[in-house]
Amino acid sequence: MVSEAPVFSCVYDVTLWKFEFAMLEKPSSTSSGGSQKSSKSTYRKISDKPIVDEILFGNSSQKKSSNKAASAEQVKRKGDTVVITTSEFQTLKEKSIPIEKQREMERKQREESQEAKERKERMKQLDKEKMLKGERKMSDLDIENQEKQLMLLEKAVSQMDENLDEVKRMNSMALYAQCVTIRDKQLEEKQRILKEKQEAERLQDEAMELERLKAIKMYEQREKKRQEDRRNGALIIKEQMKEREKERLRELELKRQEQEAMLAHMQNMKLEDIKEAEEKRKQEKQLMEEIALANAEQIQLKRRLKLAEMEEDRQIAEYLAEKERKEQEFARQQEQLKAEKEREVARLRALQEKAQDKQSEIDALRAKRAQEALEREYRRKERENEEKRKRMNQELHQARQKQKYEKELKIAELAREDRDEFNHVVDHQKKVEELEKLKSEEEKKRKKETQQQVLEQIESIKESKERQRREYLEEGELLKRKMELERKKVELLRKKKLHELLETGIPEKYTGKIATTDFTIEKLRSPLGDAPTSKPAAPNKK
Repeated sequence: MVSEAPVFSCVYDVTLWKFEFAMLEKPSSTSSGGSQKSSKSTYRKISDKPIVDEILFGNSSQKKSSNKAASAEQVKRKGDTVVITTSEFQTLKEKSIPIEKQREMERKQREESQEAKERKERMKQLDKEKMLKGERKMSDLDIENQEKQLMLLEKAVSQMDENLDEVKRMNSMALYAQCVTIRDKQLEEKQRILKEKQEAERLQDEAMELERLKAIKMYEQREKKRQEDRRNGALIIKEQMKEREKERLRELELKRQEQEAMLAHMQNMKLEDIKEAEEKRKQEKQLMEEIALANAEQIQLKRRLKLAEMEEDRQIAEYLAEKERKEQEFARQQEQLKAEKEREVARLRALQEKAQDKQSEIDALRAKRAQEALEREYRRKERENEEKRKRMNQELHQARQKQKYEKELKIAELAREDRDEFNHVVDHQKKVEELEKLKSEEEKKRKKETQQQVLEQIESIKESKERQRREYLEEGELLKRKMELERKKVELLRKKKLHELLETGIPEKYTGKIATTDFTIEKLRSPLGDAPTSKPAAPNKK
């Protein structure tokens, strides 16, 4: 580190010979014809190419290729566009500003306050010396005026020092050191911002992945619920079909049981009729035996009654022929009766037979009515079952239509949501592209204006350098007398520059070139003032 003591202790002592050196340069500068441009700052041109700009920002060809690559990458990564808020952008912008400017301002303030303090001390010391010599004490106004004159003199000398080729070379190297330091800081900041951006993108990707998984899960659950509803609906329909099938089977079983009961009842009635007929035949047979054993006197009477009985039996047989064939057997057996009962017995038997025939007719009529009632009940149940089946089919059809309508409504709602989401994404993407386009146009316009300003400055500097070279050739005689003063001044300025650079935080690896370069020898080797064309060694990139 360079100490501050030798820098500031020599300022006042060297001020006078700086002013003398300025006076030596004054005649030649006033005799030149370029006095109209004397107000412009002049310095020696290092190279025709912008070395620092190319080192920091790359040349135009590289810039074009990088722009093409960036545009191609932008096209490729259009789907990976990240949108940040205004506050986040402002935070990144503030963080990207290097802190060297603030350090430089603080350093200048400290130096100015230190110089003002030293000037006051020197003025007080001069006042004391004058008082010792018997001179009049200076007033505060005189001290202030003298201090202002001294300040103006120091500023003028400092400005003249800055116009020296060695100082310009030194400033160029210092500027390069500052630039590469700023570049390192910017690279570090860029790496940090890139890491933060990558982390933010990673977090955003994770959030988007979580949202995607949530959406997938939601859709899966929705689809699962829909399928579950379908399965439940199908199960309900199957259960309904099973219930209807069971009901149909129960009705068929009931019908079969009723038919079996009816057949059994008819069979029982038929068996009872057979039993009654058999019993009647037995009774008749017994009666015939009794009649045969009766009085022989009644045989003739029976013969007379035989025709009547045969006629009656025939009528009975015709009446009962369709329903019972066995009744004819009874009529034939009646013909075997040979004995004729008494009139009263015959009348009673005839009355008894008529009563029996009437009861059979009543039973047949009852059976017929019961059969018709069963048939009517069967037809009624069939109609009810048919109506119930139609009603259930109609309800099932309505349920299916309702389910179909609800499904179509759900599908339309999902399609509308997907369409709205797609339109929102498209609108947002268009807005982002328009903003990017406006930013790109503004950046191109700003770069073009900056390039034009730099070209104008380079042209002005080139003209000033040409004029300065001509003036320098005319001042060849004064060069020998100024060499020693320049060497001392350059060394003093070198120490000051090194001190300033180290104070601003420039690493020593970038200030080593300034500390080891002999600017006076370089000037002797290049009498025309041309700086070496070789670029300062760039630091190793990480």
